[in-house]
Parts: sequence; C-alpha cells; structure tokens
Amino acid sequence: SSGPFAILPLPGNRCRIVWTAPHEEAKALCALDDEQFLKELTRRFGNQMGKLELLGDRFIFQVQLMQSDRYAKHRLALVGDAAHNCHPVGGQGLNLGIRDAAALAEVIQQAHQAGEDIGDIKILKRYERWRKRENLTILGFTDLLDRMFSNTFLPVMVVRRLGLWAMQRLPILKIYTLKLMIGLKGRTPELARR
Repeated sequence: SSGPFAILPLPGNRCRIVWTAPHEEAKALCALDDEQFLKELTRRFGNQMGKLELLGDRFIFQVQLMQSDRYAKHRLALVGDAAHNCHPVGGQGLNLGIRDAAALAEVIQQAHQAGEDIGDIKILKRYERWRKRENLTILGFTDLLDRMFSNTFLPVMVVRRLGLWAMQRLPILKIYTLKLMIGLKGRTPELARR
C-alpha cells in the first residue's frame, strides 16, 4: 500500500529518504524501533544501496497540494512553502522556493533600476503572474506522479508502465521532463541559471 520512495542524495555517502505511505501505515512505521524499521525499509526497498544505517529521526508530514490564491499584496510577497507546497515525490519543494526567491529578486531589481517603488502591488504582481503559473505546472506534475505511483487500479498501472516505457525509449520525452523538473522550461530567473 506504500507509494513511491524518493531518495535525495546528501554529501558524505548519505541520503534522505521520503517514503510515501497512507497515514496509518506511516504512523505504524514511525512506531517501529530502528532495527525493525531498517528491516522493513530493506524488505520494501531492496538492497540497491547496500547496508543502511539510520542517522536521524523519522517524521510524518501530511501531504496536500496547495497553492495560495495570491502571492502578492502591497509590500508583501510569498515565496516557497508560504506560497505553495507539493508532494515530496519529485523533490521539488526546495527547487520551487529557490526559483521563487530568484524571480522576486529579479523583479525587485528591475523595478529599482527603473526607479519604481519595489513594494508597490503592481511590481509584486509581476512576480506573482510569473511564478504562480510556472509553479502550478510543477505542482500539478508532482501531484500526478504521486497519484500514478500510489494507485493500484489496473488501468492506471498500465498507463504508468507505458509512461515509464515511453520515457526510456523516447529521449526527447526524458529530456523534456528533466528540463521541466530542474526549472529549464518556461521562464527561468537569471539567478537560478547560475
């Protein structure tokens, strides 16, 4: 019944694992002692990464797709998790927040150079129009991934397998998806391109 794993690499031969599971199952997993948890992790995940060792605590985060109706008001702009949150399966939360901050900085810099009031709602709405549309694409895509990979309904499983097959066989599809997820599709803020 568990959904997908997201393995996020960290320095020093370490990683952070995001394990998607229904809430009751997640509570049961967190209640296991470390040894039992590692056995269950290895049973479900396999031995691809060799012997695993727990270095930190386990947490449960209730996941829900959310995007604020407004990112901007007079002298106020929302960025990152204050503006939106998404499923961790694609590891996109931090990426979206960085792109939001870079876009806001770019809009503010352009306004300042033009002698405009950087806190004016008209200026901040430029940021909102830019990032809200771009974020919605990623939020929708990560939500789709979660729904596709956590669903055991046979037609959905067939579509999922066909999608993975197409991704392996069609390099253009793989490249497009990678560019979308790393922020190279659409309008990328200058600071995020460095």
